[in-house]
Amino acid sequence: MKKPKTLSEIWRQKASSSLKTIVLPEAGFSERVTLAGLKCAEQKIAKIILLTDDEKKLERYNIVENDYLKIVNISTHEIGQMLSSALFEKRKEKGLTLEDAVKLIANPVYFGTMMVDLGLADGLVAGAEIATAETFKPAFQIIKGKTKETKISSFFVMTRDSETYILSDCGVNINPTAEEIVEIAKLSAESARTIGLIDNPKVALLSYSTLGSAEGDDAVKMRNAKAMLDQMNVDFVYDGEMQLDSAIVPSVAKLKAPNSPIQGDANVLVFPNLSAGNIGYKIMQRFGGFQAVGPIAQGMRKPINDVSRGATVDDIVEAIAITALQCE
Repeated sequence: MKKPKTLSEIWRQKASSSLKTIVLPEAGFSERVTLAGLKCAEQKIAKIILLTDDEKKLERYNIVENDYLKIVNISTHEIGQMLSSALFEKRKEKGLTLEDAVKLIANPVYFGTMMVDLGLADGLVAGAEIATAETFKPAFQIIKGKTKETKISSFFVMTRDSETYILSDCGVNINPTAEEIVEIAKLSAESARTIGLIDNPKVALLSYSTLGSAEGDDAVKMRNAKAMLDQMNVDFVYDGEMQLDSAIVPSVAKLKAPNSPIQGDANVLVFPNLSAGNIGYKIMQRFGGFQAVGPIAQGMRKPINDVSRGATVDDIVEAIAITALQCE
């Protein structure tokens, strides 16, 4: 087998070795999603299920179903009744009626999420045409976290030439507590390894302060998160609170944090809140020329992932490959 040269090739090759089944709820109304699904099926990156409410919407693609590619009409497929019944049983204690469950299953994201919940698919990717909240709301209701204590968060993979970073949380938690920052840091380090991205995660807990140089709520929060990590037996390098330049520029780290285990070589960047994280990844993407893949959810019982509404076909392919890797 040809040795992969790029990060994208690594993801695709690793995903091909496991051939997980990924459902795409937006295929019926998104050309980009449909083309990404067809590409994944053709290259055997994953087995793909395209959801639509009318097969005629996909006729122009001349799709031939096979072992790697299936089309499911959510309006007529026989599993629809089973999915709505299962959703009702899962959510009836929350006040959901059977009638409401039937209406929700008419939504392709709910339909696809229930397929994942019941093992009819291994993971789901959406977001090219819908808001992040529309992708994750069914997942939070149905899939939920790996444990009751798990704080679901998200990360972006940022790449430019040979540079690679994990950024978290940029898509889910608005203002995480120090305890939640600890969970985000641990999940982000795990994610870096899971997707074959970083063997040796170095996690920087970011702020406007470096190791006590300034005070304020966010600086103290990240400082406290670091203190909590000190009490745990984690298997990754970390430090904080740190300014971004201290985390990723060796010459600055030498001046501001000479005794830190991170000497300008951080590769996992954890932000104090959603505003900082979201703005940070977009600055890297738009001003810095980094490619952004995500937000990729972490901490869920089964992988449900969102892509940016500006995602290209290849961005979606990469998100599908990463989702397949998370299924492991």
